Amino acid sequence: MRVRFPFLVIGLFFSGALLVGCARQTPSPPPVVQPSDCRVKTGGTVTFSLDGQIPANTTIRWSASAGKITWSGQGLVATFIAPQTPGDVVITVSFFTTSTPPVESNRTCTVVAAGETEDPDDNGTTELPPSPLTADGPTVVISEVMGNPCGPMENKKWNQYVELYNYGDEAVDVGGWWLYDEGEHGTPDQLVAWETRIPVPPGENLVTNSTILPPHGFAIILSPLYLQGPEPYHMPYTFPSGTVILTVGGDKSLGDDVYYIIADQPDFGVRDTLTLYVGSSTTIERIVDTYGTPRTAGIIHPRDLNDDSEDAIPLYLRDCEAAERIDPHLPDNEFNWSAVPNGTPGDGAY
Repeated sequence: MRVRFPFLVIGLFFSGALLVGCARQTPSPPPVVQPSDCRVKTGGTVTFSLDGQIPANTTIRWSASAGKITWSGQGLVATFIAPQTPGDVVITVSFFTTSTPPVESNRTCTVVAAGETEDPDDNGTTELPPSPLTADGPTVVISEVMGNPCGPMENKKWNQYVELYNYGDEAVDVGGWWLYDEGEHGTPDQLVAWETRIPVPPGENLVTNSTILPPHGFAIILSPLYLQGPEPYHMPYTFPSGTVILTVGGDKSLGDDVYYIIADQPDFGVRDTLTLYVGSSTTIERIVDTYGTPRTAGIIHPRDLNDDSEDAIPLYLRDCEAAERIDPHLPDNEFNWSAVPNGTPGDGAY
């Protein structure tokens, strides 16, 4: 059962009454953040929403003294992921308008250790819901792979992408996870927020400062060279509003082969599998998902991951085609992938 935690009530947004002509008007009730009480387990998530009238042209910003909090669009909904250390976390909601000084509201959110109860007065009979990483595993899958973008061979370093989808009802932080492409040098890519490497966003209304993947949301892993592609192949994709944009930390491209993520190279007869995992550059602690059914049983070092070569995936793709997962709830197998012309990054029939 999913438990929602009540949260805070924002203080009065504008104090005093408003005069319009000769009539004295009572200001609208202040916005309320729902739920009203914040007590959450380490690594758990709380989704907040604003209830009430907010003046036009108001900018809303959320912040947390520990853990992570993210939002998209106007900021009417935000998701807080608690840190792994118990303690008090200060959540701040800030409102900015062009005609009034900024207004802030602070609230202390109590983060409790795993196994502690939701209510300290219930004698330990009710536990908080587990976070995605401590229950049956993360609800994140590799949902699309564009390894064969349009144009000549050198375009791959600019325009390749990997799409992730969170099919669960809780947000999942994918920051620090690893993506391995079976490259010849055996160097996995670590996932980081786009803004940690590139200050310019690759589009409008995108989430570039966070690695939190919201429930039923998409994230696109782009090459750090994406914005450098020359015409006519510069920035070929349009991402839906609110899409989380990620890149890789330290490396210059997605994958580490001479042609990066190899989707289908007839000259080489090689196609890369992909493995998304939790761990380090040299150790796999938990495999989250795969594309291409690599052999994973008993594998500890990512360089030991190899294609099983017993099925038809990774797919054979034409130029400009991406491999798209058909059903995010079903496993990685040759019947759960299809070729999609031009790709659909940040979108899918889910």
